[in-house]
Amino acid sequence: MSLATDHDAFDAAGVTGIVWRRIDPVREAEAEALLHKLMLLAREMKGFQGSEIFPPISGVQDAHVVLYRFNSGENLRRWLESAERRETLRQVEALLLEPSFEFFFAHRRRAPGTVSSVFSYRIRAGCEEQFRDWRRRIVEASRTWEGFLGTESFDTPDSATPEFVVVVRFDNRAHLEAWLRCDVRAVLITEVHRYVEDYRVRRIGSGFEGWFEYANDATPPAPWRQGMVILAALFPVIMILRHVLEPVFVALPFPLAFLILLAIDVALLTYFIMPHFSRVMNFWLCPKPPHSWRTELAGWLILVAIIVVTLVVTLIGGL
Repeated sequence: MSLATDHDAFDAAGVTGIVWRRIDPVREAEAEALLHKLMLLAREMKGFQGSEIFPPISGVQDAHVVLYRFNSGENLRRWLESAERRETLRQVEALLLEPSFEFFFAHRRRAPGTVSSVFSYRIRAGCEEQFRDWRRRIVEASRTWEGFLGTESFDTPDSATPEFVVVVRFDNRAHLEAWLRCDVRAVLITEVHRYVEDYRVRRIGSGFEGWFEYANDATPPAPWRQGMVILAALFPVIMILRHVLEPVFVALPFPLAFLILLAIDVALLTYFIMPHFSRVMNFWLCPKPPHSWRTELAGWLILVAIIVVTLVVTLIGGL
């Protein structure tokens, strides 16, 4: 299999692979489990950007089509040559009606500034098939929208509370927001409530929004509000850590010690502090109409109080 004649140019470009596999219907469940395993393995590889599996559609498509993307031909080669992929493919090939067909095409690297929306759905018992059909239809609808880049799906149907995660990517925030607010999607979202117990949405794009979670397709918090909440959470934590890690600052060069402090600080914010603090401040981050001056004042009082108390304790206690 030849990937490209100009290896240097190919290795520098983004690459999409498309695989066509006709699976023995009797072995379909076994094969789909192996295809899912391949997707999980690919996600662990350097440069992986996304993957999708399209099952057969009676009268339209008689094969499983797999699409996956890497950020460079070089990283794709590492994936194609990995021992885990070769062994899993050997098992898949035994379940096919004919040899699989695979080809690749190069494209420009994704431009900076792209945005994603991550939807997490908890499915009602017995509604898994209806939800999958709905997901196929909403993905097909999103493909027609300006700025659409791609989707990914992550399923956990075997857990105690089956959850399905869908990631939708657009080239900029305006195009993503246009899709999220369009009438076609609104009709589909109304329908999905029949199949799910609840769902959450998270937009990723500003650099802050991964720390903020909001439900029911709410408008994301304004970036300046996010910044203020992060400042109020970051300031006390970093001052406490600076005191606790004083021996580290004595023993190591300042840049290295400060790097250790920041690494611990980011981990604490990501996994322990922001998930709870952002929920507490949600009334101010995403104020619901009518937005009163009391709501605005309450939010500012909390943020300013945290900063002032930290300053007082720091100055008096010598932290």
